[in-house]
Amino acid sequence: MRRIWPKITRIYWDPDYNLPVIKPEPGQEDLFYVLKLTEPGDARPAFTVDYVRLKRAIEYEFLSDRLYRRFFMDYFLLLNKVPHWDQMWEIVSSGNVLGQLYYDPFSERWRFRLNYTGAYLAINEGLVDKVVVDKKIFRGQVLDICNSSSRQVVLVDENNNIKGIGETIGDKIIVTKVFKEKRMPIETSWKKSSLQDALKHNEYGILFYEEKAIRFLKKLYNKHPLPVVVSYSGGKDSLTALDLTIKALGDAQVLFNDTGIELLETIKNVEYVSKHYGLKLVKASAGNAFWKAVWIFGPPGKDYRWCCKVTKLVPIAITTRRQWPDGALNIVGQRAYESMDRARSPSIWRNRWVPHLLSASPIQEWNQLTVWLYIFHYNLPYNVLYEKGFERLGCYVCPSSTLAEFKEIEKHYPDEWNKWLEVLEYWRKKLEQPKEWIKYGLWRWHTPAVAKKRLIKHIPNYVLDWQKEYKLRLLNSKINLSPIKYHYEDNKLVVMFNKEVINDEVQQQFITNVLMLKKKIRRVKESGEIIIESAKTKVLINNSKVIVEPYDSPENLEDLADILKIIYRIYGCAKCGSCVLWCPQRIIKLTSHGPLPRKPCNACRICLEVCPISEVLVEKVVLPLITDDPGIWKRPTRRHGTEIIETFRFMGIISDSEV
Repeated sequence: MRRIWPKITRIYWDPDYNLPVIKPEPGQEDLFYVLKLTEPGDARPAFTVDYVRLKRAIEYEFLSDRLYRRFFMDYFLLLNKVPHWDQMWEIVSSGNVLGQLYYDPFSERWRFRLNYTGAYLAINEGLVDKVVVDKKIFRGQVLDICNSSSRQVVLVDENNNIKGIGETIGDKIIVTKVFKEKRMPIETSWKKSSLQDALKHNEYGILFYEEKAIRFLKKLYNKHPLPVVVSYSGGKDSLTALDLTIKALGDAQVLFNDTGIELLETIKNVEYVSKHYGLKLVKASAGNAFWKAVWIFGPPGKDYRWCCKVTKLVPIAITTRRQWPDGALNIVGQRAYESMDRARSPSIWRNRWVPHLLSASPIQEWNQLTVWLYIFHYNLPYNVLYEKGFERLGCYVCPSSTLAEFKEIEKHYPDEWNKWLEVLEYWRKKLEQPKEWIKYGLWRWHTPAVAKKRLIKHIPNYVLDWQKEYKLRLLNSKINLSPIKYHYEDNKLVVMFNKEVINDEVQQQFITNVLMLKKKIRRVKESGEIIIESAKTKVLINNSKVIVEPYDSPENLEDLADILKIIYRIYGCAKCGSCVLWCPQRIIKLTSHGPLPRKPCNACRICLEVCPISEVLVEKVVLPLITDDPGIWKRPTRRHGTEIIETFRFMGIISDSEV
């Protein structure tokens, strides 16, 4: 199989003791084998809630818990997350992956599906039903044979060779899985095992990773003797990083960012952990910024992340600049196996938005199993949300969450969920979406993404019309300004909006903002037309019409984008303060219609590039409507990034080696 992840982790299995091993002792590698897991192999131990889900899922599939009692109950299980349209885990028991536990958004329940290894063991012990199929099968095929009352059956040929898995519906079977890879089970002792057994068996590995992390932190501090601050989110990784930091350096401050959309258990855990270690807690807070901005931007999406700037980057930057103006060593619980981006990240870095902090992760190469064994070994005060079935912690409305996680929020936190549901219901109606838009979490994607289309296939009569949705998002936001139509004539682009683009109230603000970009601007008194000129482009604004001439090069589009960003920033400023915070000249003040310089600026463009209105709403909603391309924000000619980095380098905030 082709390797996809830049880094994958290894988890060993001891077949005699029937337990996982995170790090074999020297000379003992040959006693174990490496688990074959889906990349990156970042498996974790099962919690009680996972055992409960698995048992119920197996009972639902096979109308009996015999399979659960034989292969899963009283064993130390691992769960490895795999790609799925919602949430799916490979279940490892006794050193073998025996199937997948997954959340089915259509039946709103957890289900279990045997893989080849699990099916082989199950039918050999007579624990599940099998159906003989004497012809070639394919996924989705309907078989007119059914002699089982079980919901899930193993499909075999006349020689009892396993071919696939089927689901019974009435007197028919639908083929749900055809096995191409036939992985036989690896023999183990099948000894019953517990968490305590796993902890005892991994004492060497826990100590190995702990000592390596402590050496890393001590070396880092010796080279950069700055005030030490640990970013603590209330999650397992940052808890581990915090504990290691105290062991290595003796003291630190704790930084927590309250996004305003955190669950109560997380807030309580942060306060408890700070007191537990006797450390000063520094809180950054977004207040109600999210709940105000959502009426401007609409719901956030996996591909429409305006919320991160508003609720995280800005409050963190403000707080850390105030607390550590001369810089600090920021210890972060980041791991390589969390995402592709983090897999490519070094262990020490600077975030370009908080360049005064030198960030480092002592657990960059740790997998989840190592983290959890460390936490359990030292009995660290982890967040109880994990025991309730939450996989990821943080903002409870995050579009990166799965429907399975939202189901848990709805179950345990009805007040918080209903508050968010009211917002979603408002936007559902305004965007003229069916109820499935909320039910199946389609709001989590702004663009017509592949994952969104995959879900839509299962919704009868659902029509995906992204242009209509984008227009309605703009028309029903606080901004209420949207391109309605556009056309080309005589090498010009003509765009019509739903109303006057620059009214008298904001005209002076607009002119001042255009001058900040060192563009020429004038107003024709007779017609009221506003003309903006740059090196290669002329933009004319007259009432509800915007004309770009010429319109035959990428430069013309970029000049138009600049003007649109200024316009939308004036009408939709979220008051996040990004422009004020990151202005290198410190000359911007916020007004009711966005930023204004207190004195002439040097046109560095940073205030435009850091603005979520400019960089998210205009790039991902407005420009797609004008170019008929929902992916226009990915264009290589887009003006961003290098100007900011060059400015920070010029200011001495970032060195060449850190860019």
